[in-house]
Amino acid sequence: MSRLIDSYGFLTGKIVQLFEEDFINQLKQFGIDARQYGVLLKVSEKPGMSQIQIAEELKIDRTTMAERAERLESEKYIKRIKNPHDKRTYCLHITSEGKELLEKCWELLQQSEKRILSSLSDEEKVYFKNFLLKIFNTWRENNNE
Repeated sequence: MSRLIDSYGFLTGKIVQLFEEDFINQLKQFGIDARQYGVLLKVSEKPGMSQIQIAEELKIDRTTMAERAERLESEKYIKRIKNPHDKRTYCLHITSEGKELLEKCWELLQQSEKRILSSLSDEEKVYFKNFLLKIFNTWRENNNE
């Protein structure tokens, strides 16, 4: 058996790959990718936040963020409005079309997770999520994120 199977990083990466591939395939019907979905979700959670702030929270560079925002705006999922306090920046707001898309995508994400985690019992899913949260939160606390 390969030594890779003994690596938490390798196995975690493969599981992430499964989730991403399945979700990306589901998103294709809406003409967006998982990263654009992430931006749209963040805009819905923090309406009026600047494009720069969202880029910082999502840990993406400004140029990439601008491209994603322009794409989402061209599809009428968000509105970019000049910041009245700083004309160099845009504040982002989700549109009704964007909210509708988020709901549809959320359902697809839930279905995708259900398919991938189907071999786990309900109790195992709770444990799995709790382990992931524990690792994630500990990492954030120790790395000041």
